Amino acid sequence: MIRRGLILLLFAAVLAALVFIFRDWFRTGEVRELRLPADLARHYAEAERQTGLPWAYLAAMDEVESDYQKATPAAIKERASRIRRRIGGQEVSDRDVERVIRSLFPEKNEKAILSIAKSYRWMLPSLSEGYVFPFRPSDRRHVSYSDTWGASRTYGGDRKHEGTDLMAKKGTPILSVSDGVVVRKGWNRLGGWAVTIMDQNHRQIFYYYAHMSRFAEGIEMGERVKKGEVIGYVGDSGYGPEGTTGKFPPHLHFGIYVRESLLSRESEAINPYPLLKGLDPKK
Repeated sequence: MIRRGLILLLFAAVLAALVFIFRDWFRTGEVRELRLPADLARHYAEAERQTGLPWAYLAAMDEVESDYQKATPAAIKERASRIRRRIGGQEVSDRDVERVIRSLFPEKNEKAILSIAKSYRWMLPSLSEGYVFPFRPSDRRHVSYSDTWGASRTYGGDRKHEGTDLMAKKGTPILSVSDGVVVRKGWNRLGGWAVTIMDQNHRQIFYYYAHMSRFAEGIEMGERVKKGEVIGYVGDSGYGPEGTTGKFPPHLHFGIYVRESLLSRESEAINPYPLLKGLDPKK
């Protein structure tokens, strides 16, 4: 009996150790429509940097309470400061923030806020984590873009645009917005010469850079890249068999794809425009 008990204890200890080591692989998050107003993105991020309150909680409160109609830079800052004072102490934990939310909102709204916040933290944690815009500040003044998410496209069949087009001169260097690993590189019939990079810190997230004129030297499958590293150059490739160019003006198509689980092979596109506006050095 003693020996059997020891074996069971050892098995339980090994199992617990494996769960701890691989716990991140079992994390999940819902991928929902990202309704965060792009012009407010950097203000939520700044509120997090100043107070320690995760931006997603602040955004979720405004989404549920007024569908962002009452959200202004000043209101975001004031609410974040007020909640931070209620929490007190030196550190802010999720439990602290959720306790305050439960005290401020009726149960129905509180549950909706926490659900939205959990999803947004899974989908777009990079908003407040020091990632970089996909072009150098010196090149940014020659780049233009708008919210092209969901715009109609007809090549390859009727479909919706799953990204943001950043118009720039052909040959302009493209930067990786994050540290990561190159998981796909090559020709895509729609995207031309394209690279997909898995976020090193959030492995459920993939950044897609398309329509390049060429890849940067050293960008290969499985290679690690650093945020701010040149990964390729703006072009007009795509919309045809390998080597097709000139079907549209030069630009970078930037997309974000998110898995609901690290064990999932499928991913869903989310609108990258709020992140780009949050990272944009041209305020």
